[in-house]
Amino acid sequence: MAKIIVSCRFQKSAKDIADLIRYMATREGVEKLPDTKKYNLSSSKQDDLILSVVKHFPQSKKFLEYEDYYAMPTRENANEFLDAVAERYADRADELKGLVSYISNRPGVEKLGSHGLFTQFDMPLDLDTVAERVANHDGVIWTEVVSLRREDAERLHFNNAEAWKNLVRRNMNEIAKAHRIKVEDLEWYGAFHNTTHHPHIHLIIFSKGQEGFLSEKGIKELRRAFGQDIFRDEQYKLATIETCYRNQLKEQLADLLQQLQTRQSIPNADYYLFLLKKIRDEVQQQKGKKLYGYLPRKVKKLVNFALYEFAKDGDLSEIYAKWNEVNREKLSLYYDTKDKPDVPIEKNPELRSLKNMLIRTALSMNFNAQTTVNTARTGFLFSMLAKQIVNSAGKRLDELNKMMLLTDSKERDKIRDKKIAHGQKEGSDSSGINEEVYDSQAVEGILTMLDYLISLGNQENEQAVEEPNAQPSIEYDFDNSYTEYLNNDDDGCDDNVDDEDEEDYFGLSM
Repeated sequence: MAKIIVSCRFQKSAKDIADLIRYMATREGVEKLPDTKKYNLSSSKQDDLILSVVKHFPQSKKFLEYEDYYAMPTRENANEFLDAVAERYADRADELKGLVSYISNRPGVEKLGSHGLFTQFDMPLDLDTVAERVANHDGVIWTEVVSLRREDAERLHFNNAEAWKNLVRRNMNEIAKAHRIKVEDLEWYGAFHNTTHHPHIHLIIFSKGQEGFLSEKGIKELRRAFGQDIFRDEQYKLATIETCYRNQLKEQLADLLQQLQTRQSIPNADYYLFLLKKIRDEVQQQKGKKLYGYLPRKVKKLVNFALYEFAKDGDLSEIYAKWNEVNREKLSLYYDTKDKPDVPIEKNPELRSLKNMLIRTALSMNFNAQTTVNTARTGFLFSMLAKQIVNSAGKRLDELNKMMLLTDSKERDKIRDKKIAHGQKEGSDSSGINEEVYDSQAVEGILTMLDYLISLGNQENEQAVEEPNAQPSIEYDFDNSYTEYLNNDDDGCDDNVDDEDEEDYFGLSM
């Protein structure tokens, strides 16, 4: 259950609003149950009345007070819930006779002078004048309640009328926007009720000019505006952590794509390359900007599916799970998080940059060269070969020097004459002593490996030229997987989400 509750209703007939205005501003007098009895179980009369109330006003089940009563059905919690229903349905209390006794002089209002009514400006308000003005309004009037738990109200200093008055004033533009009313036409009145468990304000809202309307989306906007204001410090902290995880997602996907571009050996590399080539082929056929937001719906679905598949990578999946955890905690401050799955990564509007990253990579890749020679390995082998040649030359020089030391000048002259007689150049060696002083086996092995690597690269390049459109070997059933994804895709694209679809996933309403 969200930590803030905003309930909204409207009246086309204002005949009963005057009494509600007076009630909001003057509720006082009834004593609470004594402390010694407040933990007793609720009476059968209270339980019967609550059953009737819930049946007649189903929306009351969303009240924080009902949650407390349902979890612990004590007399005090039953009383708190009936008080809340009496307040928020004061104009319809006569529909349930059992509620009539609950709407007379209820306790808790904080008075600002002779009454507790306030509005956008600090000016004297005559209660009867305001009540008459509202009663004579011939348009739609919204009656709304914004409520907090006592512990949150105390911790955040929303336990007094001044704090709530300033809250509403700060969010006047958001209130007008949610109700589709021009700011200059907005008129509102409020009163703060400092009840035991759930301090709250009542609001009366209407338009002095063109009549507005309040949709489900508008109620969400109103709840978000109040929630982000009240819990702004916690929101900032969680949003900072959320941004950190979002950046980690971008870095991890960029690293994965870089490994694919350099053809490094990673799990599912062939399948990822296949998906990127699919994106490349589709996007290249489109005119205009090659960005996700400009693509037709069919191509967007393909990009969505590709991101969905990439997100199965262990590191990406783990980071996104952490992002969702923080996002859920952030939005739970003013949304009901129960029974709603996390938004899938490909439908998350905050992560659209990941889709554009896939598109840019797909358009920049060369899919013809499926395999490249390992340059690091080749360089190592050339280095080893050079060392063997240097060692060979050194050993050869040593042998020659030793051989020259063993002979005197007469012997050297005889050797030279003999070489000349046999047609050999002066300085050549025919003695046969240690002509192969280097490690011939090592050199032959190195040369063989170099020849293999170079021929492998030439082989792959020839194949790429001969079959430029050849597809990589895929062990995955793309067609069935993609068809299944489309069948399970409720909405398709995050930028085409309708109002009624926003609650399908938790976290779409940012």
